[in-house]
Amino acid sequence: MKEFTRHYDIAVIGGGPAGLATAITAAREGKKVLLADKNGFLGGNLTIGLPLLGFLDEHGNQCISGFAEELVRRLQERDACYGIRPCPKHNSVTNVDAEAVKILAFEMCREAGVEVLLHVEAIDAAVDCGRIDTVTLYGKCNRITVRAELFVDCTGDGDVGCLAGCSYETGRGKEQETMPPTVMCTIENVNDAALLDYVEEHPDEMKPMSATIETKPGYDAAYFKADPNYVFVGMTRLWSKLKEQGVCPVERGNMIVINGVHKGQMYVNTTRLLDVDGTNVFDLTRGEMEGHLQLYKLIDTFRKYVPGFENCYISSIAPNIGIRETRRMKGLDCITLEQALKGAISDSSICLSGYTIDIHYNNHRGTLFKKLDRPFGIPYGCLVSAELSNLMFAGRCISVDDHVVGSIRVMPCCMAMGQAAGLAAAMAVTEKLSPAEIDVEKLREALRAQGAILSMNQ
Repeated sequence: MKEFTRHYDIAVIGGGPAGLATAITAAREGKKVLLADKNGFLGGNLTIGLPLLGFLDEHGNQCISGFAEELVRRLQERDACYGIRPCPKHNSVTNVDAEAVKILAFEMCREAGVEVLLHVEAIDAAVDCGRIDTVTLYGKCNRITVRAELFVDCTGDGDVGCLAGCSYETGRGKEQETMPPTVMCTIENVNDAALLDYVEEHPDEMKPMSATIETKPGYDAAYFKADPNYVFVGMTRLWSKLKEQGVCPVERGNMIVINGVHKGQMYVNTTRLLDVDGTNVFDLTRGEMEGHLQLYKLIDTFRKYVPGFENCYISSIAPNIGIRETRRMKGLDCITLEQALKGAISDSSICLSGYTIDIHYNNHRGTLFKKLDRPFGIPYGCLVSAELSNLMFAGRCISVDDHVVGSIRVMPCCMAMGQAAGLAAAMAVTEKLSPAEIDVEKLREALRAQGAILSMNQ
């Protein structure tokens, strides 16, 4: 085995939406930054065909900007993104070219001077006197000991915090039930005009599959036909019929497809993998296999029963299963559902979330989809470890309760957190302070200067 030791100001573990924003923001402040990821590319769930949700709130007001909007703008410049569009169901949608994201992510890291290390995962974290001394990365018989002034866990699963012995919560209820993941795929040769004509003739196909799903009027064929930038969640009548006939290949009550930026292309987010713990490699293996097999049956069902999909085919399957939820790490602060529903924005908020409380249930086919009347703030303390003085978090593993995670897990929000974490980390290193000791108002001023939205009145 080859052994290496590397030294950095800031080490960011996990190169998904939050990790990208964290590393690039910190490097732009002149810090020596490592961005490490398990894949052979950067972007995480940005690269599997998912839309960017959450730029706008329930009333169409923008609540996230900064780094996340910069990424959208740069994708638009190369015709790899439709931009930000209001949506009656999701508040807003922003569909992107998944492959273009990978290229742009590398470009932005090189521009900022981020040192990127791929094909590695954290396997150990050495703690001394209440701080992380080193994080050990491993890949292909290479063992890399990383020393840094500050570590930011952007793994989505809180892997670094877990290795370092930090406290965390997971799931809901006594069973600690987490949301089921999805294996996504890209399909080609779809005639979306035929699908939308059918929906126009059968509007009942767009009815919510349960009373727990809130959607404003106007989520219909006319909306889809007006602009290709859409996420289609529907065919509930057809799906119910297929379930009754015993030919529905997945445990869910509708189909979800995201229109691609290329003609005839769609991303499929319809598989449903029950009882899969995203922190258990045995479950992940079973989920990956089951998801691939579900896709084979699912696309065959599309061809047979869904208008416009008669000649579609799978062109690629996402390289990683899409995990919605695992660990939520213990921070200096925590957002509760009550605070989120009230739209609480504290003086320490470093970004906002206006996206719906969106919980996919594991024990049945249902979904809780509860809209927020106004955005809530994410306090800085939710990103700062309560137990280790040089550890921060960004992404869906931050300190929130079991329902708030359903809102903050969307990618623009994760990028907004990452921008805040990267700037805070850079400030802490410069001032030789722990993240808990920095001036939060100074951080907020710097975030505003970078285009971040911290209140709906600014």
